[in-house]
Amino acid sequence: MGRPRQFDESALLDAATELFWSQGFEQTSVEDVSRASGIGNGSIYAAYRSKRGLFLAAFERYCEGRARLVREVVTSAPGSAHAAVRALFEAIIDDCVSQPDRRGCLMLNSIAQLGSRLPEVISIGNRTTAAMERSVAERIRRAAEESGAELDAATLAAYSATVVMTAQGLIQLSRLGTPLGRLRDIAEVSSRSLPEAWKVPVADRVR
Repeated sequence: MGRPRQFDESALLDAATELFWSQGFEQTSVEDVSRASGIGNGSIYAAYRSKRGLFLAAFERYCEGRARLVREVVTSAPGSAHAAVRALFEAIIDDCVSQPDRRGCLMLNSIAQLGSRLPEVISIGNRTTAAMERSVAERIRRAAEESGAELDAATLAAYSATVVMTAQGLIQLSRLGTPLGRLRDIAEVSSRSLPEAWKVPVADRVR
């Protein structure tokens, strides 16, 4: 059993995530993270062995947070499946425009920049995207069952993948500087792709 870490790992990974996200993998050193977090180089290397190990720990933690955001939004959104998807798009847009310099998503940025060099980035990205799709699929499946609609597994998977792909597209458009109003227009049009029956809350259907 390894020795317990003598530092605040959450604070360290917060600092590492911020630096890798804002500066990129190549431009960020372990020394940078050490200065930002106040945790010594020796402790960082002992825990993660290398900059790569530190990055992957921060990256996986970030991706887990993104998957959790999707799950929480679509699960807690009241009303129809359409309303839940729309709430997800709004949450993504709000998150995008709150980021400094519209810097996008660390997961998508890292896949583009490091995917060919760090296979773990692709593996974590695939796992995260699959988790997002499962959360969306579960919300759509519930709506389909409540409406009495027939929905096979392949169609459900296609709808959930389309929703997640659209959310990721909104992130990329935000990074390009697309105006907020335009992002919301795109989100609204995209959310209309769900079947009409799913746009009405169950309580309204049974009246």
